[in-house]
Amino acid sequence: MTKPLSIQNLLSGKLSAGVNVFLGVAGRATERIESVIVEQLDVIRSAHANALPSGFAASRQLYKSLHIDPTKHRPSAEALWRRLRDKNDFPRLNPLVDLTNLLSLKFQISFGLYDLDRVHGPVIISLGDEKDHYLGIRKDTLYFNGKIVLRDERGAFGNPSADSLRASVGEHSSNIMQVLFFQAHDELKKRIMSETTALFKQFFTWDRALSFLIETDAAQGISLEGDTCKTNAAQTRLPNPG
Repeated sequence: MTKPLSIQNLLSGKLSAGVNVFLGVAGRATERIESVIVEQLDVIRSAHANALPSGFAASRQLYKSLHIDPTKHRPSAEALWRRLRDKNDFPRLNPLVDLTNLLSLKFQISFGLYDLDRVHGPVIISLGDEKDHYLGIRKDTLYFNGKIVLRDERGAFGNPSADSLRASVGEHSSNIMQVLFFQAHDELKKRIMSETTALFKQFFTWDRALSFLIETDAAQGISLEGDTCKTNAAQTRLPNPG
């Protein structure tokens, strides 16, 4: 993890990036997390059994505004929902990833999740070029020419359709960054950001957390040092999908 770290959104005006940073994450209440996932998946299946949830229209429009075909390069949230609908399958990897995937389904927004100890130097969100590719989490090589990418000094490492193996979050990751990919004028983005943090407080503690939206092309600094603010796990319940 490079200190200091910054993130810049060169697609502002079309894409608004929500960023949650959790430093010193602890607590892995696996059984309670699994219980919430099972409960919420039943709610999601019942609410959206027969039709594409309306929230995916915003992600599709975001892609189209950048000349990306969302039927050929699906946003990850929609791909996850189709997997649940068609195969009754919701992948389990580790608690941090599983909760993030659940939120992606609930809010119908693509989330990127990254281990900050594997991110090096300033981060830039932009459209990729012919040099932008990486090994995906499933270990196939993915190419991002003309597609949305997150890039650090070592190259591309994230995208709202599929993240990289290099920056992936593992069982013991303790410094993590979520990036939520909103349409620029999404009226729900602040509420979604707030509810995302509230859910994580049910199961994890951390030494320090930052949450902000990047809506201009100015670089936003991420302070990785300073006074700690230890959280306590809250007992609030995850709201039902709207």
